[in-house]
Amino acid sequence: MKTKKSILFLILFSVCLFTAKAQLVTSSPISLTQMVNDFILTGVTASNVTFTGDSNAVGTFTGGNTTNLGLNDGIILTTGVINGTPAISDSVGKFANTYNNTAGDPLLTSLISIAPTFDASVLEFDLVPVGNVLEFQYVFASEEYPEFVGSGFNDIFGFFISGPNPTGGNYANENIALIPVSGATVCINNVNSATNSTYFVDNQALGGTSIVFDGFTTVLIAHASVIPSTPYHLKMAIADVADGMFDSGIFLKAQSMKSYMITGIDENKTHNFSIAPNPLSADSKISINLLHSGKVNVTICDISGKQVFATEKSFGDAGQQQISLNDFTQMNKAGIYLIRVETDDFTEVQKLTQY
Repeated sequence: MKTKKSILFLILFSVCLFTAKAQLVTSSPISLTQMVNDFILTGVTASNVTFTGDSNAVGTFTGGNTTNLGLNDGIILTTGVINGTPAISDSVGKFANTYNNTAGDPLLTSLISIAPTFDASVLEFDLVPVGNVLEFQYVFASEEYPEFVGSGFNDIFGFFISGPNPTGGNYANENIALIPVSGATVCINNVNSATNSTYFVDNQALGGTSIVFDGFTTVLIAHASVIPSTPYHLKMAIADVADGMFDSGIFLKAQSMKSYMITGIDENKTHNFSIAPNPLSADSKISINLLHSGKVNVTICDISGKQVFATEKSFGDAGQQQISLNDFTQMNKAGIYLIRVETDDFTEVQKLTQY
């Protein structure tokens, strides 16, 4: 027969066990190749995986769905260490600040040009896509927020692709970590509470209890037009700028890297969403019959494959829902575009026309 003490112990033990599991957890990778393969969803073959930097600055994360990060699991690259004191899963009041005494990266330094870089973490691999689009999702986070916005301590990262450009010539370390629409580089000074604030989460102002970084981006999509069945090289790098202090990190969503075709769309198929009117006007709306409540991600690319618009909406109810395209029609010129709508139930691409 259980005593009151034993019952109380079991309750406390269960609560502690649940709490330990219900948080962001970071781990060192057993295999870099396996880590990258887990990053790929479909349509991409990766090989020749390498990492340059402090061995404690790269790893995987799980449990992100218990935080405000926007990603559940995946890869993390940091200018500090993934299992430091404080942990990345600690509250925003803690301070992640590790000087690894490792080199910076020349490509990242060239993006900044005004200061040297330090403590670079660089993940590289070759890849072959099956389609003409390559994309993946990520979040950039930093302890440099908000104190050093506008300063030289402008921690930065980049996703550099090399290989044939479908529009002619070659990509030569072309950075595809860009802010939607503007095409500016994602960094401290370009995404914050005052600049491109749509893409910024002020974790310090929110009093975050589950991510140590003071600020981070919303979930962003890196995107490149590629030639199917053709080899490319991808370099994913992050570094401290001007000094080796105040850690920053990149979170890469597991199973988000994919390659697919955006040509040859079947205009006669039964669509999961509709757009009316199309050709577009200020009144154009996307209509979706959601099977479940949740998020809807909308991205629009021009005919070359460059992303020119992105928005995310959350719906608390299933059923018929609508998203206005007025913001897109106001900021983009006439032309043919491709709109991609992604929900938990489907991903689909359709053509748009704007006069």
